[in-house]
Amino acid sequence: MGSMKDSTHNIPTIAPAGLKFTGTDRRAPLRDGLQRCGEYGAGQTAGRFYPIACVALEVTQRCNLDCALCYLSDRAEMTYDPPLSVLFARLATIRSHYGTGVSVQLTGGDPTLRKVEDIEALCREIKRLGMRSCLMTNGIRASGAFLTRLAAAGLDDVAFHVDMTQDRKGFSSEVELNTVRRAYIRRARGLGLRILFNTTVFGGNFDELPALARFLRDCPEVAFVSFQMQADTGRGVLRARPDEITQDSVARAIEEGYGTPLHFDAAAVGHSKCNRYASVVTAGGRAISLLSNRQLVHRVMAALEAADDQQDAHIRIRPKVRRMICRHPLLALFAMGQLALSVARLGRGLLHGPVRRQAVFIHNFMAADALDEDRCASCVFMVATANGPLSMCLHNAQRDLHLASPDRIDGPAGPSWWNSAVPRLSGGSDLPDLSDPALAPLKRLKGQMRALRQKQKDAS
Repeated sequence: MGSMKDSTHNIPTIAPAGLKFTGTDRRAPLRDGLQRCGEYGAGQTAGRFYPIACVALEVTQRCNLDCALCYLSDRAEMTYDPPLSVLFARLATIRSHYGTGVSVQLTGGDPTLRKVEDIEALCREIKRLGMRSCLMTNGIRASGAFLTRLAAAGLDDVAFHVDMTQDRKGFSSEVELNTVRRAYIRRARGLGLRILFNTTVFGGNFDELPALARFLRDCPEVAFVSFQMQADTGRGVLRARPDEITQDSVARAIEEGYGTPLHFDAAAVGHSKCNRYASVVTAGGRAISLLSNRQLVHRVMAALEAADDQQDAHIRIRPKVRRMICRHPLLALFAMGQLALSVARLGRGLLHGPVRRQAVFIHNFMAADALDEDRCASCVFMVATANGPLSMCLHNAQRDLHLASPDRIDGPAGPSWWNSAVPRLSGGSDLPDLSDPALAPLKRLKGQMRALRQKQKDAS
């Protein structure tokens, strides 16, 4: 109870993506995976415009919360933080696989538990490599001063994860937690950071989803919102997802909050069973979908793809748009007319607030003991491991295995090794692993301790 799901059943035998990419088209592996499982349709953006959506760089397994749903394993927090040399090497691997433009999520655990100087160094290195950086945090330690330093070091995005699974003291509903969300927006405002919000959708807040969606819609500073459906993985005490929580039911609840259809099926980001995507414009308490004309969306995507010269791993939209306009002036004129019409449909909302674009995601993560091989092979959200990028759901299902895998760091004096069971680089590869549960101090087993406390409470 509360421990990591048994990862010996229904786990596809998918190896990490290796240490170096040797092909010429960086989008090809993802595109091929989507084609093999029938997910590379006219509206597919993955593999067409970019080789990966994002890669998580876990800078620590430590966390200052004990969430009822958590993808970390019971023994994750017994590990040591990776040295910067290890993290820099993993960044180089991300860059070699996916080129410039990829979004690197600085995550954990909560990355703010590292020294701010470490996170600054990582932001600078990500910028040097031509990639984007995003700080994934619960926000508790992400003060205004902390974020100011990271913004100066080159941080691009900050994603705050706030929801009722975190058991924050003094809050009994998602609506009450909007006080926290507003405070976090104030901290990041004016720093040039793109602001994102993540929310875990579970039985305890599903009824509040429309109200939460309405709140996020009406925050002009928020550029991206993600609703992440409960998954039976990691060390949390909430296990199987309630039957009423499905991709469709979550989409309907979000649309109720936004007050308009969002056309989640017009454009795809990876496998349809994993992700749903919408793009809206908002102003003054109103929202309008930018994807309402499905046929036009697909025609514009085809024209942008045709204008691509295949020189960049990630299509750089602005120059491609200019080229598309030259090649397809009537299509461009029609698309701009549709955009103007969409903005006009905001009506009186235009009088009461700035017009902003907002991306809306629904993420359907898999249970640890019920992974789908097609979905893992066409995953757009990866984790950097010692052996290369790996599907996030597969990594979460086998977290201890990958944490115990040693990183090889080649230096002037020869190779060094590191794994999370030791505090520093070692001269040899004969390192301890994390396979023995007896190695884990009981106080570190957050999920199990929570379950034990609940069991004692129920018994009394």
